Amino acid sequence: MPETTYRANCHCGKFVYEATLPEPLTEVYACNCSVCTKKSYLFAFEPKSGINIVKGSLDELKSYTFGDKYVHKFCGDCGSPVLVISNEPGRGKALNTRCFQNVDVWSLKKIPFDGASLPSPYKEPEFTGNEPTGEPIGGGKPTIYHGGCHCGAVRLSVRCQPLDDSLSPAKEGDRIVECNCSICNRNGYRWFYPKVDQVTVQDPGSSMVKYVFGKHVSSKSFCGKCGVPLITGSVHLSEDELAKLPDYCRTDAANAWRAHVHGMCPINTRVLHGVDLDKLPIKFHQGDTLMQPLYVNP
Repeated sequence: MPETTYRANCHCGKFVYEATLPEPLTEVYACNCSVCTKKSYLFAFEPKSGINIVKGSLDELKSYTFGDKYVHKFCGDCGSPVLVISNEPGRGKALNTRCFQNVDVWSLKKIPFDGASLPSPYKEPEFTGNEPTGEPIGGGKPTIYHGGCHCGAVRLSVRCQPLDDSLSPAKEGDRIVECNCSICNRNGYRWFYPKVDQVTVQDPGSSMVKYVFGKHVSSKSFCGKCGVPLITGSVHLSEDELAKLPDYCRTDAANAWRAHVHGMCPINTRVLHGVDLDKLPIKFHQGDTLMQPLYVNP
């Protein structure tokens, strides 16, 4: 099989690298440990030739260490989880293929790795804030789910219908969406769409970072300490602020989407405790070609 060179980058383009793999990418490793689940990593391993950094540096990326074996590197501006570095001598980097350009991660074979069984067991941080009171959009018996980032700096609670295989992808309020647009693909989101009054976010240290791009319709928020992607928030712009943005931010489609997301608080279901992600009925959205303007890879 021929060697294949892949270019990868965080979403904002601050960090770009290339890796030449010994053969075309057809399979990746999916670890079920606590941090890999929240970040939805899909790994390929660094070739013997290493990686060629085109822009930025590893030192400019933010680092999160869980345990004493691995350093998780992510972009502090856009939150993209780029790669993992082992502290064990002789072991190469684990590359998050979600950041590879022009790779359809949905089509790749996923090889499971049971990282959750390795010591020491992870304990989910406890939510201690006020519980939300909003009623589920889709009806059903209200259920409280807690969740948050990995380090515990940002915690959340959502009051909604049970998140299990009883959900209907065709029913308003029940929809769980996995999108392959430029940001959702890199950050591995699996979205659920409750209203703002159904969600409470506990962030006492103001650790959550908001990343805005494209039409400036919404912000993607992640923990600035551990890099876990969490929620989407509405972007509130004055007329003067909107007037300074590119024309595509002021189209009828952009304004309609801005109105649609107002009052909603989409949550990345991967960060919720006690949700069996494999049982959720998923609607796959081809955002890579539908989201305008199209993302340009650096």
